Amino acid sequence: MKHRLAKSVGFSLLSPLIVGTLLGIYYAVTLRGDPINIFVQLLINAIANAHIVGLTMAAFVVPGYLLMFKYGKVHYSGVLTLGLLGGAVFSYLLSATAGMAFIVNAVMSALAAGLFLFGLRQGLAKPDSHQ
Repeated sequence: MKHRLAKSVGFSLLSPLIVGTLLGIYYAVTLRGDPINIFVQLLINAIANAHIVGLTMAAFVVPGYLLMFKYGKVHYSGVLTLGLLGGAVFSYLLSATAGMAFIVNAVMSALAAGLFLFGLRQGLAKPDSHQ
């Protein structure tokens, strides 16, 4: 169980890379200027805010999941809500109090919670037996 949780938390840390890449591509295509420079700046900015995702996973998502698991009441929407809430709280406290950065950090943390759940589901999936 601990190995699967650790692997899922590690998987969730891909969230800053995914968000940074998607935003970087979007803004590189839509804004005027050097597209490579815009892409790299947004990717680095998302990676620089990865501490928000890590803190959210450590303080909200994993403890919330373990509490739900303990009582047999795991709800994916609850885990995703904890990710969004944790991202908003830590973004407000540490990074951005308003604006686009606040929203991006909160969504990045919610995506991390979703990747955490995806990682757990992948760990539970059994390979099909060849019949």
